[in-house]
Amino acid sequence: MRTGLLEKPQRQPLSVLLILMFSLYLGLALITMFVFETITVWPSTGVALAAFLFCGWRIWPAIFAASLAVILIYIASLGQPFSLAESLSILLATASGNTLSAMVALYFCGRVTSLQLSFGDLQWVLKRFLPATAICGGIASIFGIGVYWILDIPWVEHYVTGVANWSVSNMVGALIVTPLLLSYWLKPGWRRMLNKVRWKYPALLSLLLLAFFLFGPGQIWLPPGFLQPALLLIPLLFVALTANQTFTFIFQALTFLLVWVGTTMGYGPFITDNPAVTATAMQLFCGFLAAVILIIQALLCEQRRLRKLWSSELLSNNRKLEQRVQERTQQLSEANRQLEQLSVTDGLTQLANRRRFDEYLQAEWQRASRLQQPLGLIMLDVDWFKNYNDCYGHLQGDEALRQVGKILQLGARRTTDLAARYGGEEFALVVPQADKNYLKQQADMLRMAFASLNIAHQTSPLGRLTVSIGVAVLVPQPHEKMNLLIEKADQALYQAKDDGRNRVVVANDAPLQ
Repeated sequence: MRTGLLEKPQRQPLSVLLILMFSLYLGLALITMFVFETITVWPSTGVALAAFLFCGWRIWPAIFAASLAVILIYIASLGQPFSLAESLSILLATASGNTLSAMVALYFCGRVTSLQLSFGDLQWVLKRFLPATAICGGIASIFGIGVYWILDIPWVEHYVTGVANWSVSNMVGALIVTPLLLSYWLKPGWRRMLNKVRWKYPALLSLLLLAFFLFGPGQIWLPPGFLQPALLLIPLLFVALTANQTFTFIFQALTFLLVWVGTTMGYGPFITDNPAVTATAMQLFCGFLAAVILIIQALLCEQRRLRKLWSSELLSNNRKLEQRVQERTQQLSEANRQLEQLSVTDGLTQLANRRRFDEYLQAEWQRASRLQQPLGLIMLDVDWFKNYNDCYGHLQGDEALRQVGKILQLGARRTTDLAARYGGEEFALVVPQADKNYLKQQADMLRMAFASLNIAHQTSPLGRLTVSIGVAVLVPQPHEKMNLLIEKADQALYQAKDDGRNRVVVANDAPLQ
């Protein structure tokens, strides 16, 4: 099924892209010159800008060659006695200006790979695309008119006026055609999207009626007070507010085409005795409409994106809240069953206390022994903590222990994991059904997470508060006791301290000496 001009443009060979862009530029330029019989309107600039924004720098030969071909055909159609040197100068200067202007616009805007991140971003439209279209038109006009001035060849208008008209022509062409082409290439399923537009046909009908009465034969029946081109803003705004980006850009291009055709045929409020003034007035109007619609559709895209984000965050928060409520309910039920005996929470860190740790480890040891599953234990100790207390005081020391508790609680990623304060500045994490690699990764994460807090410790050789971690994992055997796991983790912890601290050591499988 044919869904777009380039179904997967990123995978197209460079030669195919060059031919396509060359054909688009040249074809649109020939229609402009020989069907509309004008060069004061130049939509081909939109092709050049879209080609660079979509394909990058490598597309420049196609635009340069197409510009050369267009200018050569234009000079030949004039029948003016330009010398060979003059003709070559005009060819090279104009083609270079058209190509360079699009290159500069690419540098200003960057590659476009998503409509949402380009024309759906208000800041990008205001700060990048709109200025880039002006720059694109200005550079091309300076090259194109400048070569005539340097060669002392008369221009139809004053040189400055020519630069201004050329700039406006190119800018409007970029404003209208570039969004349309980029939408066409970046959204292969544009036909399906168009079918979903609810008010498509009424909007098109209203546009055609307005064009008929404002820029067509119907203007003779329209009262003079209603001969206002700004009325075209009504269907444009309606489409921008109700339709997707693709249809908005198509509708905008169709509006420009109807205004252009009607003005070319001699209808509309822009008609004057001076064709250049007529074309400039028409283009300024169309450029203003295009800029307004681009800004409005970008605002609406951001609004829809924010609404979607808020809905997603609200749903996520509700799910998290429900999960936390369930967890808290389960924890309260468990706590209520044990309140008569003793508290299971450490008052300072809010982790499980030593009594809870012993009970839980004993239960998990028995279960792992029965099922012959591995049981892991991570022992964590704050390095040089006594010196830290002596230097900063016990209040700061308590706060540091709380930070350890928070990080350790985050390390208890599964509901079966238990984070506990083992005693003093020593902590433990019970991890059932875990292998050494998983425990090592968890321990490294805890150590780096605590080090990243950058808690100053002047009396530490490392200059900050760190932790040493010992890791042990066993498959309990019926004749073994759980103290074996604690001893192995404790031995690994002290090995980490002997090796220089702020490190993780995993206990080996050899028996304890």
